[in-house]
Amino acid sequence: MTFRSIKVAAGFSTFAAVLAVGIGLPERQASAQVQAVPREGVSFNDTVTARVTVETVDTDTRTVAVTLPTGRTVLMPVSNSVTNLASIEDGSLATVTYTEVVTMLNLRQKGPGSQEARRDQMSGKPDPADIATGRFTLTVVGVDLANNTVAVISGAGGAVRTYSANSIAKQDMLKKIKVGDVVIGMTTPLMITSITK
Repeated sequence: MTFRSIKVAAGFSTFAAVLAVGIGLPERQASAQVQAVPREGVSFNDTVTARVTVETVDTDTRTVAVTLPTGRTVLMPVSNSVTNLASIEDGSLATVTYTEVVTMLNLRQKGPGSQEARRDQMSGKPDPADIATGRFTLTVVGVDLANNTVAVISGAGGAVRTYSANSIAKQDMLKKIKVGDVVIGMTTPLMITSITK
């Protein structure tokens, strides 16, 4: 047997041994390999009034699909107190008031990603995926511990939104953030309570 054939035989033996060990190991499930990182979040109820484009109105199910000023299109139920639903036409502009839940998921973003998030947020050009899902990036512009409120604003400008911390969890959150922090979260529209042409 030549030296080359010994090397080839040793290589095949090593490969077969590795293969046998791999087959003998218990199989791990994909869920065991990847674990989600839990996020702490604080939710606030909010009421928003906005000028929107009415995409479609369904008077039978009392739902309306609207495109919000952010570009996000959402389907929302309409409160029974709204009596003029049949007069709203598809494709028209309307002023709607709706309730939503604002969940702040990342209350204080640190590290290299925070600078990138802040730069993206200040660019005024939100990511289309963020628009579609209701994900937002805001900057904290005020924290009032005496009144338990936090004020945030979008990098593109607009109105300053102030949220009241009316629970212990929300009040604890206020103690962890400061003016200038980048806040990342999600908005979930709930119900239209008013709609006018």
